[in-house]
Amino acid sequence: MDTKRVLHLINLLNSRTSGHEEDIAEIYNRALNENDEIARLKKLLEDYEYYSVQGNELYDDGKGIYNKLYASPDNAINLLTEVRHANESIESTIQICENLLRSPYPFNESISVLRKKDKLAYMSAYRMIASICVYLIVVYAGVAPAKNLTWNDNVGLLEIMDAVNNRFLPALNKVKKPDKSWVITRKRLGGKALFDTDSYFITYENTKQIEGLYASLHKEPMSTHSFLNYDAYETGKYDVPLCWGVGNIVSVTPENALIMLQKDTASQLRVPTVYEYNKKMPTPVECVKQLSDGKIFCITPENLLLAMNQWQAGYDINRHRLTRNCVFCGKYLSNGGLICPGHFTMEL
Repeated sequence: MDTKRVLHLINLLNSRTSGHEEDIAEIYNRALNENDEIARLKKLLEDYEYYSVQGNELYDDGKGIYNKLYASPDNAINLLTEVRHANESIESTIQICENLLRSPYPFNESISVLRKKDKLAYMSAYRMIASICVYLIVVYAGVAPAKNLTWNDNVGLLEIMDAVNNRFLPALNKVKKPDKSWVITRKRLGGKALFDTDSYFITYENTKQIEGLYASLHKEPMSTHSFLNYDAYETGKYDVPLCWGVGNIVSVTPENALIMLQKDTASQLRVPTVYEYNKKMPTPVECVKQLSDGKIFCITPENLLLAMNQWQAGYDINRHRLTRNCVFCGKYLSNGGLICPGHFTMEL
């Protein structure tokens, strides 16, 4: 349909006939409804959300032109040009906004037009980016660099974008990934002047080399960046990697790390209790879970090492106490002590 020709004819009918206003109005509305540019403007107004001053101006201008079309038959031909200009302005802005949203880099520009059906997806995506930022920050650098970050699920899309682009991503960019992995190994101590127990030691090694050397081990994840050599734990092997990883051991995942901004996080492990010393030390990650008392945690490998040695030493001392064996040499002590009296004098 040639909308301009139809509108011109309607204007002639309006000026030269009377008593057919309703019929003419129906023809007029149908002509507008079947015009591609007008249908395009209607769809842009209905399918997109408009933000900020620029977005609100685009919407108000487009809506104003659309309303004028149906209210002013006499001026409809002139308004068609404005419809086309409105469409071009909105679509140009949509393209700019989509390019920003596809960019892998932070941006300070404001999003002014967004497809309604994409809003929840973008809000979810930006929430995930924020969560991943927190996760990597605490894994690589601990809780302190994230302490000034906050998150609110009840704000709008623009506020969420601003938080991610201007706070979360810059905070992550300041964090440096550790250049070495940590490895905890079990060794056996014992002798006349050495405590008869297992002990754990930490070393720091090249991450790429570790990935190659330990690829064939039966490993189980302690978190996304740390692993347990399950066979070594089960069999009690010495001088082989027991667990290893990069950065800290955390209880959260990249998907739920924002919880660390809302709840107390354990960054130190307590000393095991006498009751816990009655039991063999569990796996390293279970050790962390128990000694953090159910809190979410971010524990350094050095703090894990300390806790493991405390638990192991306490367990072995308690075991020797119950069997009345010397903690140094294992000799039975009839007097119920812990150490043979001659150990220290002999060494002196």
